[in-house]
Amino acid sequence: MSVLNIEIKAKCKYPNNIRKILINRNAIFKGTDNQKDTYFNVRNGRLKIREGNIENSLVHYDREDISGPKRSDVLYYQPRKEDLVKQQLIKAIGTLVIVNKKREIYYIDNIKFHIDEVEELGSFVEIEAIDKTGNIGSEKLYEQCKEYLALFKIQDEDLINNSYSDMILNKDLKITEGTIKQAVAISKQIPEFIHPYEKDEYEKRLLNKTYLILIALWKNIPAGFTAGYQVDDHFYYWMGGVIPEFREKKIATELAHFQQNWAKEKGFKLIKMKTRNKHIIMLRFALADGFNITGIKTQDDLKENRIFLDKEL
Repeated sequence: MSVLNIEIKAKCKYPNNIRKILINRNAIFKGTDNQKDTYFNVRNGRLKIREGNIENSLVHYDREDISGPKRSDVLYYQPRKEDLVKQQLIKAIGTLVIVNKKREIYYIDNIKFHIDEVEELGSFVEIEAIDKTGNIGSEKLYEQCKEYLALFKIQDEDLINNSYSDMILNKDLKITEGTIKQAVAISKQIPEFIHPYEKDEYEKRLLNKTYLILIALWKNIPAGFTAGYQVDDHFYYWMGGVIPEFREKKIATELAHFQQNWAKEKGFKLIKMKTRNKHIIMLRFALADGFNITGIKTQDDLKENRIFLDKEL
């Protein structure tokens, strides 16, 4: 089943206040569900299997990682309890992270509300405006979300832009501005860089430019980096990568979003990058992150074709 959701997730300091509002609005209480969500390693979107006493489903969804109302395109499948779907997925693609939570479930018409207590994270509220038939439309769903956002008095600083799975994974991740020396050291541990640049190339590229070097630390161990700098009126994402043993932890995504938010704060409206045909993982990542292909420079060896990409900030 394919469903369109517009969603809001936020930290919830006063869950009793939310309960009172929902009761006063004659919300239908479906019960409290103890849920275990197992997330799997996938290239695009998120894939999880939910095991609860009320809700049980295999779910794939693509969702914008932004605060406030965000669109989510969801595919649901309800496996039978005797099916071995979970075991098959674990063996085939591996487990990314497990999220355990206690969830109160409420409904008002097509809007679903969750009051969650999530292990390791705390209390949250979710608003999901749902269109199962295609008859409501995204514009109306956004209006419904914004109405309850105001009614619940949710503050901007409490809005969450990612999933519980990302939040748990990111507890072990720290991203900080770094040095050329750190970037060079990490680049030499990334096998795709056959001839990684030395310190002098970085110094030449970054001289007299606005630039940013980011270092990702996983449990305080260097795991990845990015380096970029200003070119004319845009920011150029020049170099970056994640050490193989730390991949599948969405570190590249977090580095990219940190870099893009920094560039946006600096006033840049466009970020550019380039890669080659042979760097399939990087190309897929860029396209999934919202970059568009703007040009190709062909080479005698097709694998060496240069691919140019832009993303508006």
